[in-house]
Amino acid sequence: MQTGNCPIAKSYRAVSGVLPLVAKVLQPPPGVKLKCPPAIVAARAALARTAFAKNLRPQPLPTKILVIGFLGMAANVPLGMWREHTKKFSPAWFAAVHAAVPFIAMLRKCVLMPTTAMAFTIGASILGQVIGSRAERYRLKANAARKFAPIEASPVTVRETKDLRVVGVTSEERPSGNMRKWDPLALGVSESAPPAGVCCSA
Repeated sequence: MQTGNCPIAKSYRAVSGVLPLVAKVLQPPPGVKLKCPPAIVAARAALARTAFAKNLRPQPLPTKILVIGFLGMAANVPLGMWREHTKKFSPAWFAAVHAAVPFIAMLRKCVLMPTTAMAFTIGASILGQVIGSRAERYRLKANAARKFAPIEASPVTVRETKDLRVVGVTSEERPSGNMRKWDPLALGVSESAPPAGVCCSA
């Protein structure tokens, strides 16, 4: 079986060295050649020509692992937030989980990292997924709690007049000083009329 330098083949060889039983299950049929699609080859070549890849390539392995792991975690934080809005094991869920895998694999290949470092990048990607999912879950809970919070009552003022006490009138509904409230107890007697039992002199 011709495998070449394809990242898929390298990943298969790494899995076969660590998990032989899993590799045996995932082994392709005899005669099948694993070749990278031309689009992936072109994208990997373009990524290898960037200044970032050129500067990171001669760095020691711990630096490469740290940088690629941080990029994988950062790329998976928004994907983890998106995954929180998808149904589990749906096509959108699988896309949210694996969307950053080709980018991280090509970047790992461009900076000449060994295949054994794949475990660290996978762990960093899982950590980014967890961080994004938890952050989105907390944000949704906070929004729900804010939405169903009890509404504060408007300020109530008590306004007393000469013949009527008006209770429950807000400051916006309060009448101006030159307006009068109708008093049903006055029975048509105006404020200028003398009180009952007081005689008026002629």
